[in-house]
Amino acid sequence: MILSEAGHWYTLEGKPQYTVIGKNKKERNTTLRDARQLNLVPSVTTILDVAAKPGLVNWQINQGIHAALTLDREVDESDEQFLYRVRQDSKEQGLKAAEQGTKIHGDINMGFAGKKDSEVYTHLIKLINNSFPNQDWISEGSYTSKEMGVGGQVDLHSKTIVMDFKTKDDIEGKDASKLVFDNHGMQLSAYAMLLNIDDPTRVSIFIDRKKPSVILPYVWDRESHQKHLTMFNALLTFWKMSKNYDPTILKEGN
Repeated sequence: MILSEAGHWYTLEGKPQYTVIGKNKKERNTTLRDARQLNLVPSVTTILDVAAKPGLVNWQINQGIHAALTLDREVDESDEQFLYRVRQDSKEQGLKAAEQGTKIHGDINMGFAGKKDSEVYTHLIKLINNSFPNQDWISEGSYTSKEMGVGGQVDLHSKTIVMDFKTKDDIEGKDASKLVFDNHGMQLSAYAMLLNIDDPTRVSIFIDRKKPSVILPYVWDRESHQKHLTMFNALLTFWKMSKNYDPTILKEGN
């Protein structure tokens, strides 16, 4: 089963509820309808999904263009048929990128759990320890804010530092400041809110999908935290109103 990060839900106790058992007794992805019945809260990434993501959009456009340039046109193939194959090829590349990103996140988490010393974890932990020594790290902790009605899984955090890992292609030699967008800052600020960290050190870490030893960190300035938190809360309000669902208002009997 393929789970979309933007479709993640959490219980009021902070436990992930990404799937439910349907009427046919089979596991399926959790839906908004399920969330209404179970009083689940949406993930931070679900809320961020209502805002435009220029970096992701540009990547998707490039994937489509690349597919159109590299796929051979079949004999007597209509424009509609060719465009369908282009879309499918582009979608397949997106799935492969997502799978690789999931693997990298998994390797990092296993490293912090002491179960696997992968290439990416070895390089990452060295960078982190050099830049942020003497921290007690928690990897992939899940949390919920009952007051705000939102939850999320934080890639890595300590008592004062919040980190999020992003996987990208061909970042070697690039400037990390050119890779970040406001939605990255909003995500980290929202996580800091879940963790009750008022003055967080927010770090976006970019990892090369093809060469995971290439890691670029970006430390956000503290002054932008309140701006990004305000922006996120505006999106949260918009999401609640557009879905006509506010998980902070419990249904009768809960």
